[in-house]
Amino acid sequence: MSIILSLCLIPLLSIFLIQILPRYTWGTLKVTVLLIWLEFIVQVLTLYPLLVNKIAPIPVIDGFMVDKIAILFILLTTLIMAACFSHSYWFFSHEFKKNNSISLSQLRIFNVISIMFYLSMIFVYCLDNLGYLWIDIELTTILSAGLVYFNRTKHALEATWKYFVICSVGIAFALLGTTLIYASSQLHGCHGSLNVSYLINQTQHLDLNLFKFGFIFCLLGYGTKAGIFPLHSWLPDAHSEAPAPASAMLSACLLNCALFAILRLNSIACLIIANMASLIIWIGCITILAASLFLLRQYGIKRLWAYSSIENVGLMLVSIGLNQPWLFFLLAFNHSLVKSALFLLSGNIMQITNSKELKDISGLIEFSPVMAILLVLSSLAITGTPPFGNFMAEIILLSQLLNLNFIYPFILIAIALTISFIAVLTHVGKITVGKPKINYIQLNNFNYSLIPVLLVFLSLIAGFFFTNKLFIGMN
Repeated sequence: MSIILSLCLIPLLSIFLIQILPRYTWGTLKVTVLLIWLEFIVQVLTLYPLLVNKIAPIPVIDGFMVDKIAILFILLTTLIMAACFSHSYWFFSHEFKKNNSISLSQLRIFNVISIMFYLSMIFVYCLDNLGYLWIDIELTTILSAGLVYFNRTKHALEATWKYFVICSVGIAFALLGTTLIYASSQLHGCHGSLNVSYLINQTQHLDLNLFKFGFIFCLLGYGTKAGIFPLHSWLPDAHSEAPAPASAMLSACLLNCALFAILRLNSIACLIIANMASLIIWIGCITILAASLFLLRQYGIKRLWAYSSIENVGLMLVSIGLNQPWLFFLLAFNHSLVKSALFLLSGNIMQITNSKELKDISGLIEFSPVMAILLVLSSLAITGTPPFGNFMAEIILLSQLLNLNFIYPFILIAIALTISFIAVLTHVGKITVGKPKINYIQLNNFNYSLIPVLLVFLSLIAGFFFTNKLFIGMN
């Protein structure tokens, strides 16, 4: 119970503080930022001893369980959310000054929804029950839709509706799959259960056909939420229309939740379904290739990073198919750090240029060298360039594919990563060099660069210190 209190007490206090005050001010936002960082410190102090000790998964209460991989994802989610909240202070203060349609009451709603969204995400990693997991992921859909609609424009409404409808259809498939998995556990003299730990211990008693169909429906459902091809169409629109801090939350945190649900299901499926690994790996490969081809021709800066997120979802899905949870976390860790930095930087660039169209943005190195250098470094990091962490993770992934004789997926992924590298750096090159096409607005480089610098630096540290042996040792 102390674990649950450490996860939710301070966020709930933040919501209470925001709601009880008669007026929402910029000072309140500063206090909220400090509380989220305090939550991260509390989580480190509470969960780190469990992470370093060689202990079995910790049952909290019925249907709740915390293991090492869950602890890592909880800490990662809290770190990214704290970073996004910190950057949002500068981002929204600029938006408030230039756009009278954004009010402090609107910002109050945004922050309340963001904290509730954060709570719904961290509990995804604590749930041992597939039914609770389905409810929680559906809750993340409902709450994050409010973030996408923040600007309340026609395009934001369209993106929100598209996101909500497509993801809800996907979650409906996951509900059907969860029901079939429950039915598979009721046969052969077993009582029905949706607890993952119980299902892992009772795999020999599960009905194979019912479980297989249930797993495929869940894979499609949660895969829709993660943005696998061809069920990805909501993702570029939602990330493009949401404000930059919300886009960073959606890409760096929310996608991990859907993939973590697939990881939990795969921990059961890999024990009883022989060819399921190949299916997951090929879905991941097709997603990577499709995203890399979409990257070649893009017109919006945030849509560019949205398709890059889809590519990384494919990489993480391949690691799940290989049944490598630590490799999955390594990929997710580096993607979350760098992609949140890229979305936050894109928000800065949109404020500088007053445009999100790639054709309108050029000459950034001349007007804002700090932003340009950070953008180039982040782009190199997300495309797997050494010495950043993504390079290490992708090398480990490719070597695992070779070791397990997945030759064709190896070739396909190598080609797709090359295409995406060329596409991303071509777009970024056009943004940074040349002459500015329009009158740019000057921003405070220190304030707007602080969080992206921190995130990119952490990815660089990950590239130097996160090794395969480290993660195998923790497993």
